[in-house]
Amino acid sequence: MRLTTKLIAILLALGMMCAVLAACDKTPDPGKTPGGNPSSDGTTQAPEQTQKPTSYGNHSTEIPVQTLEEIFAKDLENDKDTFAAGSSYSDEKLANVYKIADCIARYQDYVEEYGVQSQLDALYKETGFTLDVGFGAEMMQQYLSATGETYDYTNRMQEMLSHPKVSAAQSTCISAAMTAAENLVLDGETVPAINQTKAMHFKSLKSQDGTVYYALGSYHTMADLSNVARTGNTFTATVTFRIVDYYDWAENVTEPEFQEYLKKLDDTYLVLLEKLVDIPTLESFCQADMAQLHNAGFAKNYLAQGVVVYNVTWTAGQTFDQATVTPAQ
Repeated sequence: MRLTTKLIAILLALGMMCAVLAACDKTPDPGKTPGGNPSSDGTTQAPEQTQKPTSYGNHSTEIPVQTLEEIFAKDLENDKDTFAAGSSYSDEKLANVYKIADCIARYQDYVEEYGVQSQLDALYKETGFTLDVGFGAEMMQQYLSATGETYDYTNRMQEMLSHPKVSAAQSTCISAAMTAAENLVLDGETVPAINQTKAMHFKSLKSQDGTVYYALGSYHTMADLSNVARTGNTFTATVTFRIVDYYDWAENVTEPEFQEYLKKLDDTYLVLLEKLVDIPTLESFCQADMAQLHNAGFAKNYLAQGVVVYNVTWTAGQTFDQATVTPAQ
């Protein structure tokens, strides 16, 4: 009986010691970070916090921002196999497709060469048809250069963000990072950096969206907050917003890009376009055609990104659209 009592006492003492040690161990389980419930837009929203965690879902004060290469590693690896591996198109079809792509990429050069600016202006006014894809022409030029070098369109970011869909994507991304800051930063504290380390993916752009479609298509966004300060429920931060993209064309998309416009053209305008490109090829011209240029080695997919930096002041619960935003100097 005395031996049993001692054993019980020892076991109770050991149990209390384990409980104390467990209470002192505040190391989080890296595989079970809180706030892991995805929201409808694919981001992770943090619940209310009383203590600042080291890591919170997609948001962290320690994890470095993903590089373009990390985001698109699979695409880059796949391109090694597909670039110049061969096309299913005939040499004639490839030549006609390349001519259209080149005409888009160097639209103004061709207009000047053939002296058809006034006719093309009238054509656009009547039908909405144009091979002038604005900023997208620069992206097409990079594609046809077949260098595969990363392209920086930072100096054209405001042009992209003037499109309602791209502007909305920016707001969604930065607002998610602002929400993270509200849950991470304590009153009176300044945090050097809060990174939205998981890129948000947007597939909303189509050819009907105009020239921005030829510059972006589907794309990712990332928002990084630095020097995040909190006073009560008021926050200030410097926000670096990035659009990151893998410029390529889908082999399985065969919907014609210009067919509906071409139906509106009379013979006069068709004769005009025949000076520039092969009409039958233009009638069926689609993403799959552009992808074949990569497979044939006449063009090459590449990484692209643009950056814009803001100073942002907001009250807890506000979105980016509701915040006070000024360009950072």
